[in-house]
Amino acid sequence: MRNRLKFAAILLALTLVAAACGNDDDGGSAAPEPSPAPTEAPTEAPTPAPEPDPTEAPTPAPEPADAPSVALVVNQKAGDMGPIDDLVRGLEMVEADFGAETTFIETTDPSTFETTLRNLANQGTDIIAVTFPPMQDAVTAVAPDFPDTRFIHVFGFEGGIDNLVSIGFDYYKGTYLAGILAGALNTTGKVGFVGGVSIPPLNADYNAFVAAAQTKDSEITGEAAFADSFEDPAKGRELGAALYDGGVDIIMTDAAATDLGVIQAAEEKGGYVIGGSENYFNSPAVIASVLLYWAQVLYDQVEHALSDDYTPGYVGAGVAEGGVDLLVNPDFLANGPAEMVDIINATLGEIDNARSQITDGSLEVPFDPEL
Repeated sequence: MRNRLKFAAILLALTLVAAACGNDDDGGSAAPEPSPAPTEAPTEAPTPAPEPDPTEAPTPAPEPADAPSVALVVNQKAGDMGPIDDLVRGLEMVEADFGAETTFIETTDPSTFETTLRNLANQGTDIIAVTFPPMQDAVTAVAPDFPDTRFIHVFGFEGGIDNLVSIGFDYYKGTYLAGILAGALNTTGKVGFVGGVSIPPLNADYNAFVAAAQTKDSEITGEAAFADSFEDPAKGRELGAALYDGGVDIIMTDAAATDLGVIQAAEEKGGYVIGGSENYFNSPAVIASVLLYWAQVLYDQVEHALSDDYTPGYVGAGVAEGGVDLLVNPDFLANGPAEMVDIINATLGEIDNARSQITDGSLEVPFDPEL
């Protein structure tokens, strides 16, 4: 080792001399004296790395956390400008904020509900959200068989299953607020209601709407019509036209995509609508909407299902909880008939007061499921 170091030092010195001579050929200054060879410092041999123990398994590199998988299964078609489109928006929010792998499935045939849910659960889907009362039997049948999957039933009524959260909206309390507005605006003594299907929750929505209208004028009567579908705008137009022709001036809608036909009838007949979506506010016939905050409710319940504080059961999402509310169309306030706008503005305080009383429990809106 020592001889190799000495040889390297001598070779370095000779190289510097040769380089200096080359510079003299170009007219440069005289070559400097060669540097003395470096003095060798005593060194210690480096500590060798320990030999790996062939009997010890190597420590694996940490794996990134798996993204949660979330499926939304709906029993109505998207494109309704209402609840399904809003739920899809909520699923997109889940994907963006939680990094979830999301799946969206439309299954409108009740015979496929249970199979669809079982297939998703068998694939290891972490969270499965389903929609509306028609899917209740399927989700309550499947959920107990897959305890590691967390189920969300949007607009459900069933509790008591360890991995299921059912969300009830108490929409009838929102239609009560709408009834106050309709009663104040009514000029014919008749208000109307178009629902998707006559089932207890929608019957209660109608009854609350009429009861509130009668607080403004006890002589007001109501008339309900049901399309037997939440996806039939043509039927909605037919029913709406018949109600307007029969003397109704304002119709409350509760029929998802079928609402679009009622709005068309209002525009044709000179009537007015209290609908169920902000998306309807581009129509001059829409005075207000009773909103269900579908996207936010889905987002909140997925977040809850992903948390360490997950608790199954029934969750209310009505007026008191912020899941349901009446919103007046700002375009109608800006451009609607002046007399109607004045009445609306004069009634907003009464609606605010009723909202506060519903929230604090001092106003009990009856749930009446009978027509």
